[in-house]
Amino acid sequence: MLIEDMCRDLGCEIRGPCSSLGAALEAAARGDFDVALVDMNLAGERADPLIAELANRSVPHAVISGGDGNGRGHLLSKPFSFDGLTAMLATLRSELPGRQGG
Repeated sequence: MLIEDMCRDLGCEIRGPCSSLGAALEAAARGDFDVALVDMNLAGERADPLIAELANRSVPHAVISGGDGNGRGHLLSKPFSFDGLTAMLATLRSELPGRQGG
């Protein structure tokens, strides 16, 4: 099952996916989303600039990686389960302004 399908099954509205770093940075600039799941490898480019932009904008986010991520913030390690994704999204949602724990 694709991550987009898993997120939809959890009631998420998808804004993406973005297949390149440039497209992801443009989406971050628009800011029309609450949380972000970021693959560390975007079409061969590391997502570090995107992760920094999300952090600057205080957007709750998690890095998805088969490796060690970037050493900052939340990491959802590949391969992950539906339950793992569910738990990560709950964590990210709890960090939204006005939510308990965030």
